[in-house]
Amino acid sequence: MKKIVHGAPQIPNPLRVFITFESTGWFDTTQEQKENELLPKLKSIIKEWESNGSELLGTFDRDILTAGHAGPTNWHACFLYNIPDLQTVTNMTHSFRDAGIDRYFRLEASIGRPFFLVEN
Repeated sequence: MKKIVHGAPQIPNPLRVFITFESTGWFDTTQEQKENELLPKLKSIIKEWESNGSELLGTFDRDILTAGHAGPTNWHACFLYNIPDLQTVTNMTHSFRDAGIDRYFRLEASIGRPFFLVEN
């Protein structure tokens, strides 16, 4: 049997980034605010991310078996990206602050790597 050697993880290039998304103040807004202000801003930001060199690998929305506040997981949906560098990750999270929607939505980025037993 081949011995598994597991040294220090290597930081991938591009970065593998898991971004969790939580609705926070969203629940305290009117339907009109959601439709006319928040959703257009949110869609615009996510669309802008397409031009920053990032590659969206997949999304996951937990709403099939949940409703309401995020609960103990602290997220409603997540995005998995390959992102060229740390500054781009920072720019992505900052885009919510810059657009003023960080009081309605929360993002958190985690940097990892492809799982070595599955993706070689």
